[in-house]
Amino acid sequence: MRPLQNEIGRRAFLQTSAAGLAGLVLSGQFKLIAQNRNDPVALNAWVRIGTDDTVTLIASQAEMGQGAGTTLPAVLAEELGADWKRVRLVQAPVDTAYRNPRINWQFTGNSESTTGFFDLLRQMGASARAMLVAAAAERWNVAPEECITESGVVLHLPSGRRLRFGELAVPASRKAPPKDVELKQPAEWKLLGRSLGRVDIPAKLDGSAIFGMDFRIPGMVYAAIALAPTFGGKVKRHDRTPAISMPGVIDVVEIPDGVAVVADGYWRARKALAQTPIEWEEGPNASMNTASLMAQYRAALDGEQWMRVKVSGFPSATGETIAADYESQFMAHATMEPMNCTARVTKDQCEIWGPIQGQELTRLEVAQTLQMPPERVLVHRTYLGGGFGRRLWTDFSRQAALISRAVGRPVQVIWSRETDMQHDIYRPAVLNRLTAKVDSSGKPLSLSHRLVSPSILQFVYPPVTQAPFDPSCLEGTLEWHYRIPHWEVEFHQLKVPVPTSVLRTTGYGPNLFAIESFIDELAHRVKQDPYLYRRDLLADNTRAIGVLDLAAEKSNWRQKPAPGHFRGIAFAEAFRTMTAHVVELSVRGREVAIHKVTCAFDCGIALDPDICRSSMEAGIAWGLTCAFKSQITFDKGGVEQSNFHDYQLLTIAEMPAVEIHYQNSDTRLLGGTGEVGPVTLIPALTNALFAATGTRYRSLPLSRSGLRLA
Repeated sequence: MRPLQNEIGRRAFLQTSAAGLAGLVLSGQFKLIAQNRNDPVALNAWVRIGTDDTVTLIASQAEMGQGAGTTLPAVLAEELGADWKRVRLVQAPVDTAYRNPRINWQFTGNSESTTGFFDLLRQMGASARAMLVAAAAERWNVAPEECITESGVVLHLPSGRRLRFGELAVPASRKAPPKDVELKQPAEWKLLGRSLGRVDIPAKLDGSAIFGMDFRIPGMVYAAIALAPTFGGKVKRHDRTPAISMPGVIDVVEIPDGVAVVADGYWRARKALAQTPIEWEEGPNASMNTASLMAQYRAALDGEQWMRVKVSGFPSATGETIAADYESQFMAHATMEPMNCTARVTKDQCEIWGPIQGQELTRLEVAQTLQMPPERVLVHRTYLGGGFGRRLWTDFSRQAALISRAVGRPVQVIWSRETDMQHDIYRPAVLNRLTAKVDSSGKPLSLSHRLVSPSILQFVYPPVTQAPFDPSCLEGTLEWHYRIPHWEVEFHQLKVPVPTSVLRTTGYGPNLFAIESFIDELAHRVKQDPYLYRRDLLADNTRAIGVLDLAAEKSNWRQKPAPGHFRGIAFAEAFRTMTAHVVELSVRGREVAIHKVTCAFDCGIALDPDICRSSMEAGIAWGLTCAFKSQITFDKGGVEQSNFHDYQLLTIAEMPAVEIHYQNSDTRLLGGTGEVGPVTLIPALTNALFAATGTRYRSLPLSRSGLRLA
């Protein structure tokens, strides 16, 4: 099987706004996509079958290393009864048929790929299967109930007769899609629940995979850009004379907040840009720095302007009061492939090619920028060299479109690493304050949670700016599993000049770092085992207890660790997946040696166990980076970090031994694994550090406290 490029609460909030459109979205999946005479026959928007028995399935979600390009087509193939070896994949165009039905929007992110598309794709595969069966039954003059599909054929069970999918494609396409379809039970699955091997890996190994920077089109030229060094800054004046006289340079173009040099090669453009004098207007934020910014946070946390978002039960008038504050840092996405995009703009049309997570938003924003009808903007998606939410936004795509229009040629814009690092849309810093009243046994009678954060969705879902609050900021605070009589959540949405947006774990990461650290503090305060303390608070939640027990069992929690070794544990639900981590470490001076990380999770059912494990392993690596190293700081109105020398990532040598275990529970509770891996890793780590040192680390990254990985 080979993938082909197509040549032509955050969740609660968005669900509420899209609820009335669910039927419309579903009906759109059955439409037939326009095709050429020699194309495979379309049975619906998702399934096409060729007369050579090749089954073409639509891959609606961006593949950025998380395996969605394998698992989701496998859901289709499973219900269809296709031969997996004869399946090929085509990237979905921008079309309402490929919107996430949970949110009614076409994008990849929020660990929504499986949770959003699983039910829909089963229906689409089963519908196409029923159409094939109906065509075969009609030809044989038998009852459809006597027929099944398997390995690319329709089989008549009583007689053993067979017809290949390719023989039935045309008559099947003439059948009306059934109103009701019977879905396969998990016991019948032949593809799902086992590891298939990711279909994108061979092309990535042999170099044939096309990422954004690999894309080529005849007549294409290249652009290097310089953007204002301060937030809110803009170009005051620039001199194009030095650059325009250099070899290969085509033009110098002013764009919003910056200047682009266009040349016949990227390095020529980059060299000419370095010789282009630019004078900047600093704008209103030139005096901003990290200290002034965090003073705003602290003033908000200590202030009185709060929105009560959720409350359960009644506050306790008795009990001892315990409180603690937790801080998570600003972070950059730091994708290995920097921002880039290719655009070809003509009088009547714009085509975009690039590593894009948000196709639909890209089309709308580019159309608005060019003052062109959206239907005249075509968006084609390549592989993504990392996304993490950064490529949901459209700044690099709009730049490419504007520059292409200015020079009248196809243009590929490539950001330098420094531009990428200093002009990101950052994960915001978050301040959390938790206050509990506890009874004589140390169990919480009430818990008050206050948090300060800028908006996360403001750029990728602008309507949230008109809402009373941004639900993404509160992720992890509203999914309550611990049995606490009173729990309330209050929020202060801070206005800051730094552009902020979604980044892997979004609200869950900072908020659950705070909650799971605080729960651990409550347990240790009364000298109770933090695993058993959590287990008791989970009461009769068998699924949650199963995950917690699995992590404890596989980490040998009940056995004493080796001399000098210490463990920490954390549990949570995020992205509809329950996870628990146990970190075992030792500390010598300021150096932390991590000996083993044990992870247990329950995402409902692991549709591809190896992909799920890989996601969790990658999440642990990212979580350790977040915990120890990565941090964006500010001075003179801009970002201080510029490249990986001062925005460091985990190295291979620093990666500890990892064990991943999972339990299956219920296909109706499907969760994602793409983002959840780091969530409980970080509090498990800081809880282990407390066990080792007796010091609570409540501020990230740990390098602030002088700690480093051994």
